[in-house]
Formats: sequence, structure tokens, C-alpha cells
Amino acid sequence: MSKLAWNDINWTLVQKRLSRQQIRVYRASIEGNRSKVHALQRRILTSLDSKLIAVRRVTKENKERDTPSVDDVKAISHEKKIELALGLRLDGKASPIRRVYIPKLGKNEYRPLGIPTIEDRAKQMLVKLALEPEWEAIFEPNSYGFRPGRSCHDAISSLFLSLRGKSRYVLVTDIKKCFDKIDHDKLLLKLNTFDDVKNQIRAWLKANIMVDFLSNPDEISRSIEGTPQGTIISPLLANIALHGLEDHIKNWYANDWYPFTGNKNSVAKKDRKRAIGFSRYADDFVIIAPNQNDILEIENQVSLWLEKEAGLSLSKVKTRIVNSASGFEFLGFQIISIKSDNGEDYKVRIHPSRASKVRFTKRIREIIQSNKSASSYSLIMQLSPKIIGWANYFRFRECSADFEKIDYIIFNQIRAWVFRRKSKGLRSRMKIKEKYFPSGKTFLFRGKSYKNNWILTGQTKIPGKESIKEVFLPKMSWVSSAQHIKIKGNAYPFDKNHLYWVKRTEKYSGYSTKIGNLIKFQKGNCAFCGVPFCSTDVIKADHRIHRSKGGLTKYSNLQTLHKHCHIQKSSIDLSVSINEDFELPQSL
Repeated sequence: MSKLAWNDINWTLVQKRLSRQQIRVYRASIEGNRSKVHALQRRILTSLDSKLIAVRRVTKENKERDTPSVDDVKAISHEKKIELALGLRLDGKASPIRRVYIPKLGKNEYRPLGIPTIEDRAKQMLVKLALEPEWEAIFEPNSYGFRPGRSCHDAISSLFLSLRGKSRYVLVTDIKKCFDKIDHDKLLLKLNTFDDVKNQIRAWLKANIMVDFLSNPDEISRSIEGTPQGTIISPLLANIALHGLEDHIKNWYANDWYPFTGNKNSVAKKDRKRAIGFSRYADDFVIIAPNQNDILEIENQVSLWLEKEAGLSLSKVKTRIVNSASGFEFLGFQIISIKSDNGEDYKVRIHPSRASKVRFTKRIREIIQSNKSASSYSLIMQLSPKIIGWANYFRFRECSADFEKIDYIIFNQIRAWVFRRKSKGLRSRMKIKEKYFPSGKTFLFRGKSYKNNWILTGQTKIPGKESIKEVFLPKMSWVSSAQHIKIKGNAYPFDKNHLYWVKRTEKYSGYSTKIGNLIKFQKGNCAFCGVPFCSTDVIKADHRIHRSKGGLTKYSNLQTLHKHCHIQKSSIDLSVSINEDFELPQSL
């Protein structure tokens, strides 16, 4: 074999060949042909294409790629990447895992995270590439966490559909230390895979844990239960461990639970199954039932199933049974059934929870207070992505009133920050106001113009140029509300339903409006390689003519690329033309 160079790899061809094999695994799994599934998975595990993709994802695309493990290695050269890919194989061994602790959001508790070595990350990604298509074909439809193409908003939309038009009893709970307590033997039995994969996963589950390795290199403990949070394979393993809970509860309710007197067949089984609402995101889940007796028995059935199938238990502290008319919180949203004007039906109201709003405004206040001497430009650059990001998450459902209230809170914090700033020549409050909140300006945000005399603005000089860049802090209320359409039952990015996934990637990918519009203009295809975007892809906005060469940040000069295509384009400094079968707008 001629010497392989990292920058010369045709990633488009490599991805196409891997995707073809994953699609075959997915279809064989749907058909229930396990021998074919295992044969195809062996092919993926030994394929150079999948090994190259695995190494690329953990070294270039993974968010935690720069976090060192016990070997203190953050990055490797292109030559080392090739060497790692060529030597990647499942040997049933695992290096120790570095454990760090991060604070839980809004709590005085810490979450343990495991950080494997780069080699183990690549092996875990390789196994994930082989196993994920098999399980995506059989996972339950209302499981949404850590699955390609699915999001928190799908989980919330599922609850909306279950509660629409009525009030119900709701079990809101999560699993006590889910990742830390999963029973290894039960998980491996449920995987039902061949020895190479089983032995490798067992090695990761039993790997040594090294805590605070830099200061205490001898502090080592062996993992005897659970799967370390933060590793690439852990979310998939957790979903596998919890697979079957939804079907069990619905089948039990339809077949075995009859608290009323009368004929068992008086209510059709399919109607009784539909009476149960279920939505799970990782280890947090909500179950909805018609009455209180039902939900109490369901809680008991959930506890029994978790203990039997995964060695887990419910968190007593976080378990609540409420009527939906009283409201409950899930994934940061407050969900409540409210009686309609006619007094008969109920409508579902979903909006940001009070706890979410308090955490967010507290975080904004902390940023403002820690930047008392910063420029307005610097403050805007820190606040803007957080404000817009929070608004983008909560924009689905009723958000307008909440956004306006938060705008008012943020404005008061910004106004106080501005009027504390006095300098020579800016003693007058009017002059200070006009410097930071200029009057008579029009602000363009997401294609709409807004006139407001109290919008914080900032300026900075562009290095190496005479021009000045001006930015402004957008209002949260400028982010309009939208409706999220729940993903179809068992839809999977490799089910070859290209049109469906293009529309979902454009609308619900979580990327900015700019990238969403560009995906739409490009008809869901990468401008560099022409391959359709998938919900599992990392997508980047790219300047066709680079800014260093005078290129402007306008739609006519922008395109979206796969991240690996973006890296490849940058490495060869190639200006790529978008297909001209669509018309680009001229401005953002």
C-alpha cells in the first residue's frame, strides 16, 4: 500500500462507503436478521473507512477533543492519526480513564466525567459506528436523548400530543445515578452481540478510574458498576440498558392492568396503549395516564422493571406524581393543562420554567458584573450568543411574554452597567446614553428591521484595516416563537428519506438561522462535496471569498459545508462555487 497522507484522503468517498454499510446494518436489524447484522458489523469494524472516520471525529470534530486523559495527550499529528487508524482494532483492552468532576447546573452537586485516552476514544467511536444503526432500528419511538436527529424539543412535543385536550396524571422522575449504577452483566446480556465487541465493551466498563491524576497519580480505583459519563460510547450503552421500558409499561397497561370491573375486552388494547403517554430523554422521563390509581401502579411497574433489567432504581427525591392541571417541569420547560373558555376541554401551555429563567438571568448578571471595565463591544460579544442561544432553545411554544420580561431584566442590568461608566468628556448622562444607546438607529436582525433608542452598541477597529466593526445586543423578544413538529416514530438519518431529513436539518438542527437558510438555499447538500447533509454531520458556514481577501459576510458570499470539507477547503485555499440553480439573497 502506498503511503497514506491525511490531507489527501477523499473524505466524501470514505463517508459514502461507510454510510452504505450502516444502511445495510439498519435494514438487516429491521428485518431481524441477526447473523447478517453481525456480519456487516464485523465488516465495519475492520474497514479502513470506518477507522479513518472514527479517528477524524475524535480528533477534529468532538467537542472534548482537546481534553487530556491519563496520558496527558491533547492532540496528535496527521502522521499519528494515520498510524492510529491503521492500527485500530478491538483487542479487549482498555487504558485507565481520567475522572474529573464538574458542577451540576443550578445545584451544589458535582457530576463525575470520564475521559479516555485518544486511542480508546477512537475505538469507542468505531464500535459506535457499528452498533448504532442496529439499535436505532429497534429503539422505542419516544426515546429522544443522545440519538441522531432527535432533540429535547421532540420529547416536549410528544408530551404536548399526549396532553392535548385533557388533563391527566403525570409521573415525573429520573433514575438514581443512572450512568453510575448500570449493571454490567445485564447490559452485556442485553447487547446480544459477538465476542469481539462484548469483550471490548466489558474492558471499558471495568477500566481503572484515575482521579485527579496530575496531583495524585497513585489514586486508582476499579470500576465495578455503571458506565462512565463523558465517554463516547456511554450514551448509547445507557439507551440500550433502558430500551424496552416504554413497551413494557404500555403492554402491561393494555394486557394486565384492569382496576375496573367488567370484561377485559371492553376497551380495545390499542386504545389502552394510546392512553399512556411516554417521553424519555436519557435518564429523565415522564409517563402520563388517565387517573391516579393507574399512575401509582405504573410507578411500581417502572421500579420493578428497572431493577430486573438494569439493576437501577428511581430517584425518590426527584419523583413526583401530579395532575397536569397543576403543572410540572421537564427539560427546562413548564408544562400545564389549562381549562379552555368553554370549561370542557383543556389546552396545553408550555413555556420556560421559573427555575430556568432564574438560572439564566443570574448567569447574565454574573457576566455583566465580571466585565465592569470591559468595552461594550467585548460585553456584547459575550452576552449575545448566550441570549440568542437561550431564546433559540425556548422559542418553541409560548415564549413571547417570558422573553419580554427577561429583556426588561437584562436591560436594567445593562443600563446600570452603562451609567456607572464615566470618563473625561462623558460626565453628562445624556452623552453616556448616546454613546452606548444611540438614538435613531435601525437594527437588522434575522431579516427584520427594528427601531429602538435603547439598544446597546459597541465598536472595535478591525486589525490591519482602517475600518470599524459595529455590533449591537439583540433583544430576546426579537426571536419569534415557532412550532416544533415531533420526529416521525422510528425515523433514522440512514433510512434514505432524504427530503424528510433535509427539511428537519434546515428547521430543527439547532444551528443558527443563517446556517439554516443556507442549507435551504443549497437544497440540503454540501457546497464542497455535493453530498446531502445528515443530522449527524457537523455543519460550518464558510466564506466563498475569504474575509482576508475582501469577502463580505453576506448570503451571496456564504455557503455551508461539512466540517471535514471546510477543513479540506481551508487547507488547499480553494474557492468553491455553489450550484447556481437557486438564487441567493444579497444581505443577512
